[in-house]
Formats: sequence, C-alpha cells, structure tokens
Amino acid sequence: MQNLEKDPLLNARDKPWKAMTPRGVSARPVDEKDNERGHRNCWNIVFGWVKHTFIPAFLFMAVSILFMVGYHQNPRLLLGLAAFLAVALCSDALYIYGTRSKCTKEVVAFTVCAFAVCAGGVVGTSLHLTQLHDYWPYYQKRHYTNVAPDELAAAHADASVLVFMEGTKPDATRYAGYYRYGNVYCVAPIAVEPGYIEGEDTISSNVQYWAVGKNCCGGHKGFSCDDSHKSGARSGLVMTKKTEDDTLLQGILSGDEETYYEKAVHMSLTKFDLTSPSERMYVRFVKDIDAARMTYWWTAWLSWWKLQVFWLPLWTFAGAVAVVVGAGDPEDDSRYSAHIVDFKQSVLYKLNHYI
Repeated sequence: MQNLEKDPLLNARDKPWKAMTPRGVSARPVDEKDNERGHRNCWNIVFGWVKHTFIPAFLFMAVSILFMVGYHQNPRLLLGLAAFLAVALCSDALYIYGTRSKCTKEVVAFTVCAFAVCAGGVVGTSLHLTQLHDYWPYYQKRHYTNVAPDELAAAHADASVLVFMEGTKPDATRYAGYYRYGNVYCVAPIAVEPGYIEGEDTISSNVQYWAVGKNCCGGHKGFSCDDSHKSGARSGLVMTKKTEDDTLLQGILSGDEETYYEKAVHMSLTKFDLTSPSERMYVRFVKDIDAARMTYWWTAWLSWWKLQVFWLPLWTFAGAVAVVVGAGDPEDDSRYSAHIVDFKQSVLYKLNHYI
C-alpha cells in the first residue's frame, strides 16, 4: 500500500493532465531558443502546415484569376510578370540551398510557390481559351442587326453579335455531326425558313453562316442546339477565331473545337452538295443574347472552383512535406522536431492518466 501511495500517476488524479507532461522547465534541458519561444506544442506544427499549404494555394488562386480575366487584355505582360515571380522564387530556393548545403523547409516552400505561380498561369490561360474566349469580344467588336443569311460573311468579319432577319433559322434537316473524344460537334446551315418569303428560293446552296453546338444533334429533332427550336430566336453569338499567340496554345491549353466544327461543315457540304466560303462564320443561335453570353462567365467560374478543389490535395501534401523536412533539420528555427517529441510525450501521459 505504501508503494501505491507513492505512485505519481495515482496521486495526480486531481491535478491537470498538462502538469504531468514534460513541457515544464524541469522536465528537460532548456536552451536559449526555448526561453525565447516559450512552451512548445503541436499547434506550432499545425500552424506551420497551414502556412505552407495556404501560401502556394493562395498564389495559385490569385494567378489563375488574373490570367482568366486579364489574359485577353495584355497576355504578354501577364506572362512576363508570372515568369519574373517564378524565377525570383526559384532563385531564393537555390540561394538557400547553396548557403546551407542541404534541403530545408524554406527551399521546399519557395520551390512549391514557384510551381504554384506557373500552374496558376497555365490554368488561367486554359480557362480563358476554353470558356471566356467568346465572352470578351462582346464589348470589343461590332453588333449587326437585320442580317440576311445570304449576305457575305466577310462583310461582318468584325462582328461579335449578329441579329438575323425575321424567319431565319438553322436548317435542322441539313445538319452534320462530327464525333471526337466522346463529343459530337454539330453544325447546321442558317437560312430563311421555306415559304417565309413568297416567290423566292429561300434554300441557298451557298452557306455563309453556320449554327454550331456540342452534343445537341441527331435523332428525330435533327439539330437542336441552344435556342434553334424556340420561336423568336434569331440572334447569333459569333464564335471568335483564335489568332496570333492563341493559335500556338490551341490543342494544348484549349480544345480544338474550331477544327472539329470545320470537319462537320465539310461533312455537310459533301452530303448535301453545298458550298461555303472560307470566311464563313460560326454562331451560337440563341434567343436571349445576354443570358447566353453569361453562360460563358458562370461556366468559367464553375470550372475554376473545380480546379481549385482538384489542386488542393497537392498544396496540402506540399505543406506536409515542408513540415517533415523542417522536423528533420536540427538547425531549423521552428524546431518542429522538438514540437513533435513534446506532442508524443503529452499524448502518452494523457493515455496513462486515463488508463
């Protein structure tokens, strides 16, 4: 009985469990760094992990937004700024590595941040090319109204919106669909509906304008993309052709939809014995121009959020790697290794208290 009364674990039931941990000054040697930093606990590790996760995630978010909404204004300026920031971060990582002759958590952090900047630029550019490339020309190019389907497309080459004359519809009976990578790229010639103008041949064999859409043709409805079957629909959002630097990225950071629509057009020309000039225009045939245009904007932001969630595990893993590297470095100022030891001992004493 006397030995049991001397047992510190049994006599400490009324004491706070933290008093039984080796966090106190008498439990281990104290050095100058410990006096400066005070008590050490697992929250230092958690905060370090959060920091090394949040910073690259924030850089990725910010850079991807800048490229997504600003690439159309001055792409080369954005590319230059992103390249400068990435090079500066890599230079810091190399300098620290050369100075200390080992990989530290700072080396890992700067390297991951540089990668986050590059990845954000790539993702933002891809979103611009795939989702917003036809959104911005609405303000930058001209709008034409009362356009006849047989008017030369070359005369409206600077258009972002075309409002066709009354009675204009995509000809659902002369559509064609090109299948590629699980999607069907649909096209249909735009013409005046038969019988709308008496005494004139409304079915022209020379097609200037084509309605386009994805996965919206076939079956008994024929061509049913966007608002082509709605009464009163006669507006077209022009599909802008990629030029200059954008053509270099087509097929890499964006889909090659323009080429697929071209192939569908050639299928229709051959099947129905039609002709079409090289300056032909592709449009989304819609009823409400503003509503249709805003689908580009919201689709782009939805894709942006999905990509943030997709990349988040990588930044989380990078934060954990930085903490592990810091824990393995005895000269690290954050002293993650000592925090981990204290945490383990605290858990063991807590378990002993309850067991």
